[in-house]
Amino acid sequence: MAAPAPPPLPAPRPGGRRRQMLRECWGCRVVCGGGLMAAAAWIYASARGATQRHSPPGMGTVGQMVFALGLLSFGLVVLVDPVNKSRPKE
Repeated sequence: MAAPAPPPLPAPRPGGRRRQMLRECWGCRVVCGGGLMAAAAWIYASARGATQRHSPPGMGTVGQMVFALGLLSFGLVVLVDPVNKSRPKE
């Protein structure tokens, strides 16, 4: 009597290894999230400097500020990782 064949392995997800490393590696999340937040602070400071010169902000300056806030929020999501915390433990 032959042993039953093992079940097939699931197909790897795109970007699976890198995504898995970012979920498990606290240092990676700190570096990536901190880098994104630092870039957001730099972009926001350059846009804020243009408004400090007593000139009315243009659409480019407002766009820089909005982009910086989006970058900051993305950095916080990478750092906090709310998706991984909402999954039940197996």
